[in-house]
Amino acid sequence: MFPPARPWSQVSEAVDLDREYVVFSSRFYLKSIWRVPRFMLAANRIMKQLDAYTPGVVGWSMAADLGKLEFHTISVWENTEALRRFNASGEHEVALRRFASSMKRRGTFLQYKILGEAVPISWPDAIAYLDRHIASG
Repeated sequence: MFPPARPWSQVSEAVDLDREYVVFSSRFYLKSIWRVPRFMLAANRIMKQLDAYTPGVVGWSMAADLGKLEFHTISVWENTEALRRFNASGEHEVALRRFASSMKRRGTFLQYKILGEAVPISWPDAIAYLDRHIASG
């Protein structure tokens, strides 16, 4: 990926290794390079929202392949409800509306569960999981 993925941001102070957590992973594509600066500005605002301790977030990371206009996110949550609240709040909710028409094609958005011992999730694992989901139809 270019540039390299943003390092994992651990927001929650403690992760219970035996507890189950919710993972949200995404892949989406912008239509045009001209949309990247505004998108990255919005992404920075969302990152600040997450790091200000959004209730229920454990950690997160973002990656991009600017040559393909391809973006990835991965986040780990205490539960599905916390993820839903974040998705519909603050800068994230604004960006969802603002960039809906800027997508080249439908993205891939997955939720699945992991044990705390798997946190943080590596980018190769997250992308492999997305690819398997896409391949399975």
